Amino acid sequence: MKKTISFLFVLLTSLAAVAVAAALFAIVFFIFSESIRAIREVGFGLFSPNWYPVWETEPEFGIGTMLLNSLILAVWTSVWVWILGLGVAIYLHRYASNRERELMLRILEYASGIPSVVLGLFGVLILGNLFLRLGAWSAQNFLNASIVLSILTLPFMVSLTFQSLEKVPRQLVEGAISLGAKDFAVIQVELKHAAPGIVNAMLSVFNRIFGETMIVLMVAGGANMLVGSFLDPVRPLTATLGSEIGEVAAGSLHYSVLFFIAFLVLSGCLILNVLTNRITRRLERWIKG
Repeated sequence: MKKTISFLFVLLTSLAAVAVAAALFAIVFFIFSESIRAIREVGFGLFSPNWYPVWETEPEFGIGTMLLNSLILAVWTSVWVWILGLGVAIYLHRYASNRERELMLRILEYASGIPSVVLGLFGVLILGNLFLRLGAWSAQNFLNASIVLSILTLPFMVSLTFQSLEKVPRQLVEGAISLGAKDFAVIQVELKHAAPGIVNAMLSVFNRIFGETMIVLMVAGGANMLVGSFLDPVRPLTATLGSEIGEVAAGSLHYSVLFFIAFLVLSGCLILNVLTNRITRRLERWIKG
């Protein structure tokens, strides 16, 4: 009986893994096949800065500005989330009392479950009005999007980093202290041992920010202009995809370009996931010597 149950469990697990892999391949193939027309007819013009897809005479389908805005927003926001998340995680791990630690972790757990559309409303109604009162010329802008994206991803960064620090063997820390290591040196030892988990958290946060749609659609501003200041409205790739895919004529060149945007975002996220796994494994081997 136990062998039968074990065999069925392995069979179901294998079938589920194959089904997931097949579904992922089918999604990538479908998106790429729908973007072939854009690649053939527009070519390198896809990376020009001009986006005028509804012009009747000479429509332009350049996503260069939106791609740069997506990367700038993702990098800028990720750096601050990494710094704040790492600092908070270290504090909770080494200096916070048990009651304080439990309270903070519970708050982070609740915050991580807030839907992105609710955070978008917070950016529109609260932060947007605040920016206007402070003299900003646009309520929805780069800084607004960056703040809301930070609120979205900070709980994940803190939780994953804290869990990685908690997994550091206690004897390793005690050994460093017995050798006379001070607080800063002990933290360095813990960070080195927890590096795979921390790097995984950092790259996952970047991936989450780069692929987020609802928040940037609601609070980034929607202007296809290269960001020049924190208060400029911007339009990342995902915002364009979310706002236009429901209005475009199926089978048109505009439709194909939107699928190319989807393929570009999906490819970037998948490549980053593969790199995350490889970097994490190399760090694990480096730690083990």
